[in-house]
Formats: sequence, structure tokens, C-alpha cells
Amino acid sequence: MQKTKTLAPITDLFDPSYKLSYFCEGLSKYVENQLKSCKKEYKVSKTLKTWHKKDIFHIEMLEAFCPECFTRSVIKNGIKGRKLIFYNKKKIKTEIQAYKCKKCNKKFNTDISELIENNSNFTRDFKSKCLELVGLFFGSLRNVAYKVKKDTGIHISHQTIENWILEYKNKKKDSKYRYSGYYIFDVEWVKIKGVWNYRFTLIDSKQDIIVADKIYSKENSKNIKEFLDQNTRNKNRIAITTDLDEKYKPIIEELGFKHQWCLFHTFKNFNKIIKNYIKQNKVSKEEINKIKEEKEEIFNLFQVGSLKNARNKFNQVLVKIKEYSKIIQFIIINSLRPYFKTFFAFLDDKNIQRTSNKIENIFQKTFPKSVKKLMKIKNGVMSRINIRKEIQYQKKVFDN
Repeated sequence: MQKTKTLAPITDLFDPSYKLSYFCEGLSKYVENQLKSCKKEYKVSKTLKTWHKKDIFHIEMLEAFCPECFTRSVIKNGIKGRKLIFYNKKKIKTEIQAYKCKKCNKKFNTDISELIENNSNFTRDFKSKCLELVGLFFGSLRNVAYKVKKDTGIHISHQTIENWILEYKNKKKDSKYRYSGYYIFDVEWVKIKGVWNYRFTLIDSKQDIIVADKIYSKENSKNIKEFLDQNTRNKNRIAITTDLDEKYKPIIEELGFKHQWCLFHTFKNFNKIIKNYIKQNKVSKEEINKIKEEKEEIFNLFQVGSLKNARNKFNQVLVKIKEYSKIIQFIIINSLRPYFKTFFAFLDDKNIQRTSNKIENIFQKTFPKSVKKLMKIKNGVMSRINIRKEIQYQKKVFDN
């Protein structure tokens, strides 16, 4: 019987390859442990190659080159041991790769300034976490130091944290859009070494962002004009809402803005005037009720839908002004009539903020009353404000 050759299927010619570790249990565990012990860290840096091996953190350049002649003809030349302190990883033994240039013979180490500052074992990550705690809780630095020790086991003095605060530089973020031209301006009192100073703040009321912040030793017309002029130069200038401080009005109008007085402060001031009048004079219950009714009539002027309607209703009030009580006449003649446009500008332009509540809220979030009397230098005040502003920015980004 004649034998015939049978062709094997092509797939049968390719046997699967096997590793020696498949057949040796001990070797298999050894390979597995080696893979675990050499864990690469991809998110530590964009310019450095880092990994953990046997509880040692190794750092080398992603693309090694000589800092002297900029050639890539370099060779590894030993390692330098160092201990670095991370917030989440605590104190870690570190090996920093050293190099030697084959062209100019220069010896150099891996530049780790991206991770850590000169003459410090605390990483930038550790410092930023400490400053985040300062910004979040705004309490005693000793309490912050205690929290850090509880989280990491690392003892750090409150003075070290204070030094980091003073070194903090604000990362100025440009607005996503151009400033709207609608602003709120206010001044917060800050005590520095027992002396009152003044924090000038300007916010964009449409975007809810701080345009400018600065500490002045005096709240005078010169400083106010300088602050507003410098920080709105080459920007839209439409309207500014403020409290009832008389210094603001001529400056704001000179710079070309419409001026709106805060209605919250307006109502508060009118109520205060009426209360003092009733307290200082013998006023009957009937007259008190009459004053209250007339006050509500005046306050209702601010609820109408347009500036034209407000003007018409106010003209009706002026026609019968002699029928009103003395204190209401005083408010109408000395406040509402001469400054009608300043009180009612928001009716002419719906984008104008009728109150300064937004900036009061920012004051409480960035520099609350609990710490505003404890500062010693201006730099410390602005650093804390900037840290707090950064936290608020991060919260806004996170929420969005």
C-alpha cells in the first residue's frame, strides 16, 4: 500500500511558548515578588522616571542630558542617598541617580527641583498639603501641626508652617472670559500688629471672581482712586456697587462708572435714622405707626420694574411731601432726591448688582473675623488670603 504524506494544519505548527517559572513554583513566586517590588510611579513627575524597589524610591532623568554641554552622551555614575518626606508616603529612603558626561566629563545628579526645594527634605507635595489644611480650617497653626503629625507621624513646628505661608506666591489665574465691567468694591478692616489696616477688594459681580486685592495702611480717596484705576485700566468700565461711604461716589463717577449704592446698607441706614429719631423724640404710637407705613411706601419704590416707573412714583411722593412725617421728609429731601440715580441705577441696567452681599461673603470665606486681628505683617495677611482664594477656586472647579 502506497504511503501518502498528510499536510498538517498551519495552526498546529505554532506551539505556545512557556516560561521556566510556569514549571517551578518557587521561581514563579520570585518573579511575582520582583514585579511587585519594582512598582513604577507615573504621576510623580513629567520629567523624571521614578519607581519603588525594595522600599527604596529611585529617581532618575526621563531623558538624561548634560546640563553643561547639553549632549545626551551621558552614562550613569552611581547614586546619591537621601530621605524625602511625602505627605501620604511619609519619610522614604531615596536613591537619586548620578551621571557623567562622556563629552565634557562633567558629573551631575538628577535635578529633582520639581519635587523638592533646595536644602529641604519636605517635598512640594508635603508643603502644599500643609497649606491646604491652613486654607481649609484657618485655625491655629499649632492645631495644623498636630493634624499633620496625626496623619503622617512627622513632627513639624508651627513656625515652619508660618514660614511656608509667608513664602506662598499666588498662582494668578486669568479669567476664562473678559471682565464683564460690572463690579463690587468694598474695604475690610484688618489689624496688623495692633494697628488697623484696610483690605481693598474688587470683584467681578457677573463672574463671581476677585479682580484685585491689596492691603493699604490708609483708606483715603487717593488710595481708593489708585486701586480702582489701576485694576480696571484697559478693561470694561460700566458700573460699581458699593456701600454708602461718601468717598466712593465722586471717585467712581470720575473714572467713568455708573455708581449703585447697596440696597441692604440703604435700608439699614434708613431704619437707623428712623430708630434714632423715635428714640430721641417723644413720639406717640399713632405717629410711630404712621412713620412705619410711610417707610414701607418709600421702600416699595425699590420694588418697581423699571427706572421710569420708579421716577413717576417718586414724583408723586414729592407732590404730597408735606403730608409725610418730619423724619420721612428728611430722608426724601436729603437722600433720595439728590441721589436718585445712585439708589436706582439697578433698575436701568439689570446687570448691576443691587447689593454688595457677594463681596461680604468673599470676605468671610477668605479672611474671617476670627483671625483678622491676629496678624503681624502685611505679607502674612495677603498670603493667607491668597491660600484661601486658591481653596475657593479649587472648590468651584470641583463642584463644576
